[in-house]
Amino acid sequence: MMVQRDVFADGPFSVHLLQVDGTSMSKTSSTHCGTTRQESEIIQKDRLGGPPKPLLLAVPKQEGEYPVVLFLHGFSLLNHHYSQLLHHVASHGFIMIAPQMYFLSGANATQEIADAAAIIDWLPQGLESCLSHGLQFVKPDFQKLALVGHSRGGKVAFGLGLGLSKTSLKFHAVAGLDPVDGTDVGKQTTPRILSFSSHSMDVGCPVLIVGARLGSLKRHHLFPPCAPEGVNHKAFFYESCAPAFYFVASEYGHMDFLDDQTTGIRGTLSYCLCKNGPSRAPMRRFAGGVVVAFFQAALFHDTATLHDLLISPSRAPITLEPPAFYSSARSPCGQLAVLPN
Repeated sequence: MMVQRDVFADGPFSVHLLQVDGTSMSKTSSTHCGTTRQESEIIQKDRLGGPPKPLLLAVPKQEGEYPVVLFLHGFSLLNHHYSQLLHHVASHGFIMIAPQMYFLSGANATQEIADAAAIIDWLPQGLESCLSHGLQFVKPDFQKLALVGHSRGGKVAFGLGLGLSKTSLKFHAVAGLDPVDGTDVGKQTTPRILSFSSHSMDVGCPVLIVGARLGSLKRHHLFPPCAPEGVNHKAFFYESCAPAFYFVASEYGHMDFLDDQTTGIRGTLSYCLCKNGPSRAPMRRFAGGVVVAFFQAALFHDTATLHDLLISPSRAPITLEPPAFYSSARSPCGQLAVLPN
């Protein structure tokens, strides 16, 4: 079976990047990631008021209705560190919403989960208000709402999926990019997501877990690994309910999902604290592509590309461990419940 579209390359949609801070909105036009130009207009937010947290949006330019994806950043990182990944997924026809959840935070993620729920509840009116300035022909489809989280953001995404903070909208897919729940077994951060019981984490929709094998290794003996064994991607997949899909990059690390260049203190530390691969671009292209394939299957019941990656992982732009999946004919998720044959 051939891949219908190259999900590892930029998709057919050109993309706007928007920054919304609650008082104003700046608009960046981007055709290909890395070739952006800043437009002169600053659009004032209107009577609805701003979102609960500052947002970075990646939005297809073309008229149409698109699924909405909330992207949750990793611990102490900035949402714009993921602009290339956001662009990649948006170019395949998704509205990407990346809040800046905090600038300083402790280990407890309870408030972070509550804040993410508040953002979701703001979206039905607030997002359309943002898009009304030059993107009024772009319509969000909240019947196809999905969550993606990297590192601690993966923990937050699963916390939302488990209902730790209630939301007015239903999630239809959850993806974790090298998710982490603490620093070790017995050292989970609050609230604990992992219970160390197989198939115990039922978020009520399809799940994708993407792991980075080097994330469990120390870069330096003075620092712990960024994605420790026992509380990393392996444990999240072990506890996931069907349908769930699992891909692990053999030669890449915890921070290889980020932009090629991340500046400032936080950006510089992203190169220093974790064991990483030779470069970020291949891992990021894979992560963006497999997320697109997963969303095509989970949100549109188009399983061809995901099926192809499961049975032919060599099609990926990086070396993968053998993929795994949980599938059940009793799942309510249609074709996704029983692939691959």
